[in-house]
Amino acid sequence: MVLLYFMDGVKYDMMKQYMPFLASINSKPLMSDFGYSCACHATMYTSRYIEEHGTWFIWKRGDHSPYKWLNYVPGLKYINFLPLKLVLGKITRKLSHNSSYSGVSCLVNLPLKYWSLFEPCDDVMWNDPEWKKDIPNLFTVVKKNNIPHHVIALHRGTQADDAFKEESQVDYKNDEFVYFFIGYTDNIMHAYGENGKEAQEYLTKVDGFIKQTYEKAKKEHEDVTVIAYSDHGHIDIEEPMIDINDYFKPAGHKVNQYIHLIESNYARFWFRNEQEKKDVTAVVKKMQDDGLGFVLDEKYQEQYKLHVNPKEHGELIFYLAAPHEFTNTIWGFGHSVKSGHGFEPTLPKHYGIFCSNKPLAKNRDFAYLVDVLPSVMMQLNISRDGYTLRGANIVNTDVAD
Repeated sequence: MVLLYFMDGVKYDMMKQYMPFLASINSKPLMSDFGYSCACHATMYTSRYIEEHGTWFIWKRGDHSPYKWLNYVPGLKYINFLPLKLVLGKITRKLSHNSSYSGVSCLVNLPLKYWSLFEPCDDVMWNDPEWKKDIPNLFTVVKKNNIPHHVIALHRGTQADDAFKEESQVDYKNDEFVYFFIGYTDNIMHAYGENGKEAQEYLTKVDGFIKQTYEKAKKEHEDVTVIAYSDHGHIDIEEPMIDINDYFKPAGHKVNQYIHLIESNYARFWFRNEQEKKDVTAVVKKMQDDGLGFVLDEKYQEQYKLHVNPKEHGELIFYLAAPHEFTNTIWGFGHSVKSGHGFEPTLPKHYGIFCSNKPLAKNRDFAYLVDVLPSVMMQLNISRDGYTLRGANIVNTDVAD
């Protein structure tokens, strides 16, 4: 029996400190993707790189925006009044058929005139048969191979105790594979940060749950493999929060002049002409000169396998380096977040976790997201022949297969 526990945003050093069961078994730090959780999920379920599966940010530029209807109400898109935006976001969510984990959010600080240019990267949940149906993934592979299994708590609106409550669905006697989705670990890190007692105590609670379910499985199966992992770590945010307009205004511009998305620690731009490109490039260069971050240029795209469509994800992408984040983003005003992610994968504070009760490959210093699917397949005796997998099995082996 294979028990796969996904925990969103659990960092390696916090696991070692506050999760005694996981700390007692074999573990490696996990080096994440350069991006947010949506990219991480696509990578770990498909064992493909971002440039292959195409999901990087939650929002991308596209022709199928759920906000297109705003264009048919005369003058509406030129009104920028926060309460109106919140109402329009709520209406659009009700009208939309999007059933993905992130759904359709309200693009809080983006001018309404740009809303209809953008669409969510995902339309359905990761375990929906329509999700990336041209690429085999964890859920389709398990179904195709007729593995008796349950998927626990993988749904929208994740609450703190979902996995704990829904664990009763598991058939420990007959299931050969169980996937537990524990998403609230990310929420609580954002809210309280690394030093928050609430976050520390919740990780310990999750650890106890993993140990408890493992012991239940052992009563029914002689051989039980535990794989517990996260998609990335978290880095506590430090002042100052950066208002990007503090860099546009001295140059005589406003960010709202340009088609853009300001996310937690990325600023993405699309240009209508060469003058716009020149204006924005000059502002971004000043931010770089001040040591705030860097542009994800060809060097970084090559290093992190980010050769994605610039028309979708951004013609110029500025990364705001840890431990800072932008304020006045598409998500809100950014003043209450204690901890963040989406930072450089090579930062130790951003390391996630990969743990197992079985030996882990000795020739690996790190686990990677692409290793998740091959490792699960190997433990379930599913051949990787015929599948394109970028990762390796690293569980119950001396050397990564």
